[in-house]
Amino acid sequence: MTSHLRRLALGTVLPAFEGTTAPAWLLDRLREGLGGVILFGRNIVSPEQVAALVGQIREVRQDAVVGIDEEGGDVTRIHHDEGSPYPGNRVLSENGDLDATRAVGRGIGAELRDLGINYNLAPIGDYVTDPLSPLTTRSYGRTPGDNAEHAAAWIEGLQQSGVAACLKHYPGLGGSLLDSHLSLGRVVAGRAEFESRHLRTFARAVVAGTASMMTAHVVVDCLDPEVPTTLSPAVISRLLRDELGYDGVVISDALEMRGVLNHASSLPAAAVGALKAGVDALCLGAVQFEEATEAVADAIVAAVRSGELPIERLEEANRRIAAMARDFPGVSGVPGSTDTGAERAAGLAAAWGATRVEGEASISGAGVHVVTFDDRTSIAAGPVPWGIGPELRAAGVTFADHVLTPPIGELPDLSQAGPSDVVVAVVRDLPLHPASAEVFARLKADRLVVVDMGYPGTEYPHATGVVRTFGASRASAAAAVRALTSRP
Repeated sequence: MTSHLRRLALGTVLPAFEGTTAPAWLLDRLREGLGGVILFGRNIVSPEQVAALVGQIREVRQDAVVGIDEEGGDVTRIHHDEGSPYPGNRVLSENGDLDATRAVGRGIGAELRDLGINYNLAPIGDYVTDPLSPLTTRSYGRTPGDNAEHAAAWIEGLQQSGVAACLKHYPGLGGSLLDSHLSLGRVVAGRAEFESRHLRTFARAVVAGTASMMTAHVVVDCLDPEVPTTLSPAVISRLLRDELGYDGVVISDALEMRGVLNHASSLPAAAVGALKAGVDALCLGAVQFEEATEAVADAIVAAVRSGELPIERLEEANRRIAAMARDFPGVSGVPGSTDTGAERAAGLAAAWGATRVEGEASISGAGVHVVTFDDRTSIAAGPVPWGIGPELRAAGVTFADHVLTPPIGELPDLSQAGPSDVVVAVVRDLPLHPASAEVFARLKADRLVVVDMGYPGTEYPHATGVVRTFGASRASAAAAVRALTSRP
């Protein structure tokens, strides 16, 4: 029989798992009180399979939190095999229509709800202040005000569909240039500057009613210069709870990440430290399965018994998670039962509205050579296909396809390109990839068009035309092809 204390400990834990069906250990822990699970691309083959998988989970615990990281844009799990049909955050901000942003959130929410998923670890609320940020176009950006309002609109749309939102990464990771998966970053800013640029979006989300927020594995000097947010009572309990008045679920970012493990001694120690600081739900990470779940639960139980962690803190965390599950109950998944055609169309229109064309970018009537610098954006995005190839083919364009994959060291052979041919270079976030930038600088053609699908700011003085999409989703690829082919 599961003890009350062990049930409380398990109730805060959201692990991952291997496979496309629920393993026996996961179902056993759910029966014992496990709070829920996080799904990743490796758990997904088809909508019908995901619905069946979630059905397995809900059969043993109806009120389980079933989470996923579905931002749209570059970060997608349910469309990981082909790319998201919805534009990402920077696209929505550049488009500037809050109703379109709300529609995209609503469409993504409906598609998740139809799979039985009731918790989305999105959207990004970080306000990126430097093109070298690993977050790039995942941030709404433009201005702090735009960032806050579009995040709030996306949250409203998502939650209108019956899926809980999770604004991340509180209190704002956009001023750090380090990837929290790999190291502990630091944001250096005065309190007034930090509040106006970074904290603003999270304060706005409190008013918008976001169901949860995710902590950042980052040190913010003006808030707590010693401890990363995930482990900081000053930043969670005092600032978020007491000053901002937020009473929703606070979830940790993945506790396997070096941004927290560089400070904590181990994954279980990080879990206990996060709960002590005011975190309610513990995201264990992408590859933390049964063994890690047991180790974390055991550490929490031991911490309560030793007096290190008050049982009242554990009970409070369970109450918040249970309340979110009641407000956003998982349904029996019926893939495709909601028509999201209008929301997808709104996203496609937003992608076109955000697209900017400089110079002469038309490829109509010319021989076309496409050179894609296939750099990955981040660990969070993973190996999701991107580029304009599928959309070009769908538009009936014949082209020579050259895909350069890391390590990118040499240019393709373009000797067959005639003087009237167009070379289309497809890039994103070149400043983050110096090796690719060096190879790209050697790319010469009489007619060179650059399709930049990343963070704005890079200039291309030797290009005859530039198309900027501010994102690399399928919606943005379609917008790029529309610009290239001059289709109305």
